[in-house]
Amino acid sequence: MPAQPVSVVIPVLNGAATIGRQIEALAHQRAAPSFDVVLVDNGCTDDTVAVARAAAEGKLRLQVVHEAAPGVNRARNAGVRAAADGIVLLCDADDEVAPAWVASLCAGVDEAHWAAGAVDYRSLNDDATVATWGCADSAVPSVTTPYVDRTFGGSCAFLRSMWEAVGGFDPRLSGPTDENEFFMRAFDAGFRPHVVPGAVVAYRLRPGARAWRRMRYRSGRGQGVAAGCAGGAHLRPLCTPPRSIVLLLKLVAVAPKYAWSRSSRHEWVGGVLRQWGRVVGWFSPEGRAIRAAAPPASATGASRSGPAR
Repeated sequence: MPAQPVSVVIPVLNGAATIGRQIEALAHQRAAPSFDVVLVDNGCTDDTVAVARAAAEGKLRLQVVHEAAPGVNRARNAGVRAAADGIVLLCDADDEVAPAWVASLCAGVDEAHWAAGAVDYRSLNDDATVATWGCADSAVPSVTTPYVDRTFGGSCAFLRSMWEAVGGFDPRLSGPTDENEFFMRAFDAGFRPHVVPGAVVAYRLRPGARAWRRMRYRSGRGQGVAAGCAGGAHLRPLCTPPRSIVLLLKLVAVAPKYAWSRSSRHEWVGGVLRQWGRVVGWFSPEGRAIRAAAPPASATGASRSGPAR
């Protein structure tokens, strides 16, 4: 497709400890088209912005946008809204993009496709943390049938026009899986994912079993809430209370099988937390409100439908 503006959007809340390294990684991209960086300050109370400006000085064109309303999807929308009309890439303030990340993602975007990049769990995490999270060294999004989105919100790209066509990220969602509802709406509008294994982001995991357990629960809860959104129809077969409760009961029934091995108990606890999170999310005030309401108005005023591809 013809050359067009490229913007990298980074939503951040109190990322002073890591944002400098992400900016440095962006400054050392290879064979990349010219791009701007849009840093979205989502209520930082530390010196994130000052650190980012210092790291970018003389190396990158950095624009800072302030979004006072909390929530990563609100921050993403503010950043995309401020970006040029062209290709938008998303990454996170606590990760580090590989040298070919920008070029690889840009090559994977066109009028019909968004680009879904890969993550590297090994570079920024010690062996104990990777083992706790049960991660492989890296992960590439899968494309499933029926479709359930697996795009990583910290390693992806799309045309700003696609974001407008499908109505932006749902500001009611904030937490694990919040980006996936957006891409499932894009899928329903006729757009398709283009998996780009060469677009790699080193992903920072939070150490400790407590952080892992919290994330498993939050991931399930986020899916339970998102299942009521427009794009969440893809999640409903996974998240309806009858299914989740049946799976919880099955997990309880097989508990003795997992009791004798620490790794098996760890896996069992994760499964229970995810299913319980789905039930809680479904019945939560926000989950009930989303199901009771009509689809929200577009974040940009654009229609939620897009051209069939």
